[in-house]
Amino acid sequence: MTPILSVENLGHTFPGPAGWFGARKRFRAVGEVDFELHPGEILGVVGESGCGKSTLARLIMRLYEPTDGTIRFEGTDITHLSRRALQPLRRRFQMVFQDPYSSIDPRQTIAEALTEPFEVQGVGLSAAARRAEIERLLALVALDPAMAGSHPHHLSGGQKQRVGIARALALGPRLIAFDEPTASLDVSVQAQVVELLLRLRRELDLTYLFISHDLALVDYLCDRVMVMYLGRVVEILPRGAPPRHPYTQALLAAAFAPDPKVRRHIVRITGEIPSGYDVPTGCAFAARCPLVEDTCRAIRPALVGDGHHAVACHLAPPIASES
Repeated sequence: MTPILSVENLGHTFPGPAGWFGARKRFRAVGEVDFELHPGEILGVVGESGCGKSTLARLIMRLYEPTDGTIRFEGTDITHLSRRALQPLRRRFQMVFQDPYSSIDPRQTIAEALTEPFEVQGVGLSAAARRAEIERLLALVALDPAMAGSHPHHLSGGQKQRVGIARALALGPRLIAFDEPTASLDVSVQAQVVELLLRLRRELDLTYLFISHDLALVDYLCDRVMVMYLGRVVEILPRGAPPRHPYTQALLAAAFAPDPKVRRHIVRITGEIPSGYDVPTGCAFAARCPLVEDTCRAIRPALVGDGHHAVACHLAPPIASES
């Protein structure tokens, strides 16, 4: 199957503060990221805070300019397209942000927020077509059409997030990136939003890149999981597959299990995460890995495997050994 999104060797560095002698260090936020996303798939992205998950999503959406690598969307190289050339393609890929309270202009009504994408893309709508689109989008996310005249402060957090999702759907995208869309919501509301996302994927044939800290949610929602550490991918694995990288193993072992019969002793990861200003030569996880060897400190492991399951670890069992 031809991927809807193909990312090769993607990287981005941010300029840091100038030093005492004028030298400006650079912060490596994302580096050497490779993966493919196929139509209809949900790919989860997990990792500790600061590992580069949100930066990766913004690079793919071309909200940040990539420093290295290539991004192909539906076969088109969009890595360095100009703003003018990129604009018509933006109808096909959209992003929903974490904070529903700041992602909608508080001065706009919900109707104005939902019709803004059409205005940005130069899609002329008559008054009747505008009303029909607003009603359609609100119905898609199970909101009352009467909310169209309300302002964001009249809505709950869950309702605001649904408006953000509806706005992302306005122009009929094929790919949507979600940056922790349930993080600021109550647990019961989170469940409603997740079920909404599953329904929309089924009904509209959507593809998702889903960033989250909630490992249980990712396991429930996503077809594959991409694990990041210090800006790099350390493992990509299908849902339910045994993890091979020590960092992935530690992450999954720390996930909360509500059933007391399956609770276990958690072995904490010790040590400090290296700085993005001074990325280690070898494996970035070497300083915290219980299995570390000299090779790990000297040589950075490549991401090895197929598109379904791949791992970047010198000591991991080969993927081919799986039955």
